[in-house]
Order: sequence, then C-alpha cells, then structure tokens
Amino acid sequence: MTKPLAGVRILEVAGWTFVPAAGAILADLGAEVLKVEPPTGDPQRGLLNMLNLAGNGPNPFHEIPNRGKRSITLDLKNEAGREVLLT
Repeated sequence: MTKPLAGVRILEVAGWTFVPAAGAILADLGAEVLKVEPPTGDPQRGLLNMLNLAGNGPNPFHEIPNRGKRSITLDLKNEAGREVLLT
C-alpha cells in the first residue's frame, strides 16, 4: 500500500521538539524528510546531559522526533550554507 505522502519532500529547518515531531509524523506518512542541523547539532541531542540523565543508551529525546529522516549539517550563518539550502 502506498503511503499518502509518498513522493512529497520536506525540508525541515528547525530544532527542539515540536517541528521535529511533526516532521517525524510526515515521514511516517511517507514523506521524504531532510533535517538541516547547524554545525553544533540539534540542541535536543544534549538534552540528556542537561537533565543529568546521560548514559550509554539511546537518546529518546532526539531519536523519537527524528525517526525516518535523513539529515545534513549546514551553517546557515554564512552565504555558502544558505546557497546549499536554496539549491
């Protein structure tokens, strides 16, 4: 069965929970979601450390809202990064 958003491409340029969670749902529905992260990474990656919950296991704060996506690192503070984003 074809998923309803198969063939739709989403460019996600956001961080923290709400937009990444929406992007994960779009990916679940078949969209191709490309997450753009800054060179320092999505701040949510460090949430376990901020809450003193760090361990050797998976980070559900990052993995659940980013499931089903591909990602790229771009520095949107410089012209070259913005150019890549727009092409």
